[in-house]
Amino acid sequence: MFQYADYIYEIYKTGSFTAAARNLFISQPALSATVKKVEQALNVQLFDRQTSPLSLTPEGEAYIRAIEELYRTRRNFENYLADVAAVRVGSVSVSSAMFTSSFVLPKIITKFAGTHPHVRVDVTESNSKELEALLINEKTDLLLDYNFDDSTTIKLPLLQEQVLLAVPADFSVNDPLHDFVLTAEDIRTDRHLDSPTVSPKLFENGPFVLLKNGNDMRTRADVLCQEHGFAPRAVMLLDQLLTSYNVAHSGMGVAFVTDTLVKAVPATDRLCFYKVGGDAAKRTLYIAHKKNRYLNRAVQSFIETAISVYA
Repeated sequence: MFQYADYIYEIYKTGSFTAAARNLFISQPALSATVKKVEQALNVQLFDRQTSPLSLTPEGEAYIRAIEELYRTRRNFENYLADVAAVRVGSVSVSSAMFTSSFVLPKIITKFAGTHPHVRVDVTESNSKELEALLINEKTDLLLDYNFDDSTTIKLPLLQEQVLLAVPADFSVNDPLHDFVLTAEDIRTDRHLDSPTVSPKLFENGPFVLLKNGNDMRTRADVLCQEHGFAPRAVMLLDQLLTSYNVAHSGMGVAFVTDTLVKAVPATDRLCFYKVGGDAAKRTLYIAHKKNRYLNRAVQSFIETAISVYA
């Protein structure tokens, strides 16, 4: 039933008998005959040949799902064999948002490469919703993010971040707040951890540079503002935390950022920073994997390295 699974899966991936035959180094007539043989044995049609690119029939979709389950089983067994071979070669796939990939992952990967020079690390960047789907569907081994479904994932804390307000230095709202202003240097040296907090309501006239709905920092910003009785006036809605920081740095508005970000970018005197209080003002970055999924030693070692870097 699955003797020619690789052939059929290649057709599914490419959407074309011609392209699949080229990738498989066989002739198109031979490939077509093979698929026809499989369809006759199953007494179903797997592909709708009237569409371009080729599409799957309902029976074909079920067949592909079965093939992918076989591939997952085979991959788990190969991972086990790699463990037996002491993981001298292998790969780890890690997914995260752009900011985390840019400013958190590099330190981990650098240390990991020092002890596992022949293990490849593949990184995927996307938004939180798409990243979680990659983890659940086993398209990635590990995910760095802030929110997880505990029923399907196992998460380990990596680092805790403090939410800050980044306010353009030329905004007049800063004038009476000298005792609360934090510099980039204060944050780089962790002096902000013992600093007093301010209410976001002091800046309610904004304007604010916010992230779009669905982003963790947007959710926290909304909660923090609601707790202090106002709704922020957004002059711009963005996808990435780093972009909101840069827009604030240009003087367009107030942004919610984190101390991790401020430590990662070049120091500046064009922004005043303020520590925000409340439960939503602290967030934890986790490294997570899917429950009940076999983790080879390379993946386990990557987790251990990540925790050691940010312990």
